[in-house]
Amino acid sequence: MSSLAHQFDRAAAHYNEAAEPQRLVIDRLVQLLEEHLPKAERHFAHAFEMGTGSGLLTERVDQLIEINHWTLADLSPELLAQVPRLRDPHPKLRVGDASELSLEGLGIDLFVSSSAIQWLANPCAYLQRTVLELAAKATVAVSTFGPDNFLELRQLTGQGLHYPSLATWHSTLQELGYSYEIHTERLIIPFADPLAVLQHLRHTGTAQLPNAPQQIHTPRQLREFTKKYIANFADEMGRVTLTFHPVYIIINKQPII
Repeated sequence: MSSLAHQFDRAAAHYNEAAEPQRLVIDRLVQLLEEHLPKAERHFAHAFEMGTGSGLLTERVDQLIEINHWTLADLSPELLAQVPRLRDPHPKLRVGDASELSLEGLGIDLFVSSSAIQWLANPCAYLQRTVLELAAKATVAVSTFGPDNFLELRQLTGQGLHYPSLATWHSTLQELGYSYEIHTERLIIPFADPLAVLQHLRHTGTAQLPNAPQQIHTPRQLREFTKKYIANFADEMGRVTLTFHPVYIIINKQPII
């Protein structure tokens, strides 16, 4: 099992209760999908979700849209085991690295993913390839993150994942030649203190990962991190913030006329 998969497995027991920022992102992604799809077009033969986790997005999409069959993919079997009951009584569960899964010829006409593709080595190339593998006239609804994600941690540690810029995403999607839209926002979430930030990251599977922004291994590093975080990002009550920079992408796999 990869270190990334192990980290998400360890987070499985606490994920749903800790994932409030992720829920806010899912709320917005589902809202955009609902606005994009006329009620008469809310039926799909085969939906695929990359980075399903515990099924927070899956359940919302399943309630909004009539889907004959689901394929759900995630690194963590522990999280996949928590997916709630869907209208498809026998969804297919695939454990593994999404970048290694081909969707060619599966007839997938709906692709959804929330807060997942940023973990891939090249999320832009992955999304380009995936769109080409989907059925004609497929719909894509994806959330990922922009360069200001975890801004506080990046400024304090100088470390972090590489997030494509909005300009890079526009260029990537324009190359495909299909109709698309991009939306972005900043969610500034308050936490009681820096330790609460770290606990949130652990419980959502995003702590101590390769190139992640919070590599803290010793008590001294923890004390220094806490002191710097409070000095730079605390309000008068001592609460600190953590910035999320979600990017939402909707694609219609139809050529632009």
